[in-house]
Amino acid sequence: MQKIEFQEKEDSLNLRKVISQYLYKWPWFVASILVFVIGAYIYLRYSVPQYESTTVLKFDKKQSNLSSALSDLENLGMGLGNADELKSEGAVVTSRPILMEVVKNLNLSVEYFNTGEIKDSQLFSKIPVVAKVLSYNNNENFKFSEYTMIDLKGDEFTLQNEKKATFKGKFNIPLNLDFGIVMFQRNSAFPFKSKYKIIFWNPIEKVKKLEKKIEINLPDEKAMLMEINLIGSLPEKSEAILNEVTKQYNLDGQKDKNLQAQNTQEFIDKRLEVITKDLSGVENQKEDFENRNRIVDIQAQAELALQNTSDNTKVLLQQQAQLDLLNSLSGEASKGNNQLMPSNLGLNPSLEQTISQYNSLIISRNKTLKQATNENPAVIEMNREIASLKEVIRDNIREQKQTVQTGISQLQNQINTNNSMIEKVPGQSKVYRGIERQQNLKEQLFLFLLQKREENAINLSVNVPKAKIVNPAFTEDIPVSPKKDIILLGALLLGVLFPFAVLYFLFMLDDKIYTRDDIKERSELGVLVDIPSLKDNENHLIQKNDFSELAEAFRVLVSNLKFVLPVKDTAKVVMVTSSVKGEGKTLVSVNLALTIANKNSRALLIGSDIRNPQIQRYDSEPTKRKGLTEYLYDNSVNVEELIHTSTTNPSCDVIYAGAIPPNPQELLSNGRYQKLIEEMSSQYAYIIIDSAPLMLVSDTLSIVDTADATLYVVRSGVSRNILIDFANDLVRDSKLKNVSFVVNDVSKRAGGYGYNYSYGYGYSQTNDKKSWWRKIFKS
Repeated sequence: MQKIEFQEKEDSLNLRKVISQYLYKWPWFVASILVFVIGAYIYLRYSVPQYESTTVLKFDKKQSNLSSALSDLENLGMGLGNADELKSEGAVVTSRPILMEVVKNLNLSVEYFNTGEIKDSQLFSKIPVVAKVLSYNNNENFKFSEYTMIDLKGDEFTLQNEKKATFKGKFNIPLNLDFGIVMFQRNSAFPFKSKYKIIFWNPIEKVKKLEKKIEINLPDEKAMLMEINLIGSLPEKSEAILNEVTKQYNLDGQKDKNLQAQNTQEFIDKRLEVITKDLSGVENQKEDFENRNRIVDIQAQAELALQNTSDNTKVLLQQQAQLDLLNSLSGEASKGNNQLMPSNLGLNPSLEQTISQYNSLIISRNKTLKQATNENPAVIEMNREIASLKEVIRDNIREQKQTVQTGISQLQNQINTNNSMIEKVPGQSKVYRGIERQQNLKEQLFLFLLQKREENAINLSVNVPKAKIVNPAFTEDIPVSPKKDIILLGALLLGVLFPFAVLYFLFMLDDKIYTRDDIKERSELGVLVDIPSLKDNENHLIQKNDFSELAEAFRVLVSNLKFVLPVKDTAKVVMVTSSVKGEGKTLVSVNLALTIANKNSRALLIGSDIRNPQIQRYDSEPTKRKGLTEYLYDNSVNVEELIHTSTTNPSCDVIYAGAIPPNPQELLSNGRYQKLIEEMSSQYAYIIIDSAPLMLVSDTLSIVDTADATLYVVRSGVSRNILIDFANDLVRDSKLKNVSFVVNDVSKRAGGYGYNYSYGYGYSQTNDKKSWWRKIFKS
């Protein structure tokens, strides 16, 4: 019995084999690359290029080191404090109120397209028809509506919607459509083609689209620069949108600046009206007192006291003016409404800063209320901060009033002390000084308010833009998409990777045997020959003087078989078997018998697959004959009655399987088969046994002891790797002896390898005239 020790083979990558697998499929790679590249070309041909438009803004930075003399004019600037404020301005640029104004001013809610056979090209400025939406219906679900303008005749036209419904209208006359009322105007500067497509959008939807498309970048925060980018198919439209965005942004900033100045002006005007009346009354009182008392000069003895009183009075006037201003401001702060408070009145810097923060927060809250309700968390938080700041303002005013009142009391005490020194001065002089004091107080307050009104007027009249436009909107010449080079390169890579991935998946799932190399990777058993693949129209039997590839393969098999068979005087018995049906076992058996038989060495072929006889397929006389079955169950049957000489090779005899028995296992194991082999061994040089498949039935194992050598047939592209393992197990368990493999039906390109059967004799019995494309795509 054959004793072979099977060693576990280490998995190693056969690079040549792997590359050969894929190289054999090169037509599919070429076809895939062509498909992807053509697809990419078609995509590039009909896709709409997208261009990036950019505008650059520059913001001024606030000066924090202004002198006290100029601090009152600080609010005239429009600068930003730091980079964080610059980032917040980015959200203001793309806010919905600003974008809504852009949509309205540029009429972006209406889009025009020049219809084409494959794609539609968008129009923006050079349009023969202009549509303006006068009003929308109260339809909250309306997003857009598409119409096609056709049949233009004079001033009349016809619109057709997506549902093929038609609307007839005239230019410059409102037309009622599904979503609202629209007026169309004719632009005679451009000729009207066959038809145009017009899409009407809900302005809110266009604002949402602009919010997503406009991008804000801060290339250099320290330089206070801001880039605004927009990608679109029409550069002129994108540039117009960006220019309008910067315009509306500056207008919005100017409105915010003027709003605070206007509130301050209203407050000053009210106070001037009150102070003017008070000053006029004091001046009339002074004039009347002078006329009644005929006052000309003050007594000389009170000059020194009066000098001290005068100094204290100056300070008292300033304190009283401060107290009066604080009282007025306290009245404004005590009001329950959240209105802007006057600022920049020369009060305590801490109070001025708190009022400025309060006014900024009021403006931010009012902006937010344009897009949200009072229940919005952000609005609620702002209201809380506003109330907190207002309470701080009230506290600051109360503290300053207490400080001023304390100073006034001290000054008044000093004045009273000085007045006691001038008791001898006539009472008229005291009254006169009191009137003058009131007059000076009102004059100072009046002049102070006039100065602030002029400063505020200057602030209101200066139209300084919030941001300087460094670069008006411009568009790059090279489109950002589609990128031709990247798409073509990507198509080329996909054209290579797609078939590679498919083939890799198929190769990974493929567990079939194709060549002798596949067997050597899994078994230590030898491979004697590769039988070439045959076409249906080719002869499957080896003929006399046959020099076909099939005949040459079996001659190689016979030569190699002689090295395997033992040296003996009796017939050398060769059993041909396989794992399952359909692997070519019978083909190998018949042709081996025809090849090995000659005048000096007769051969006998025994059909031992009595369950499924197949040798009869190669018989030119398909008549019922007695066979092996009759011999096994009938002791009276003579062997000579079973032997039939082959018509193909007279030196080859055949014993057919005979009738199919109900108990083939019992017949093959009754000992008659071994007796038959022993009897025929003296008459033939070779006995070829065509046995049953080993994996399906155990019949062959009953007669395996009669064989000197076993040819295990596997079929290229059909037999699986597991069958090789099955054969290894049979040899390892000593159920088969002297086993060698025969690979049947091996194509010239088996498994993707170049495997040519040119033996070099120059003979050819076939003429393959396949068309070139079939040869290329043959797998």
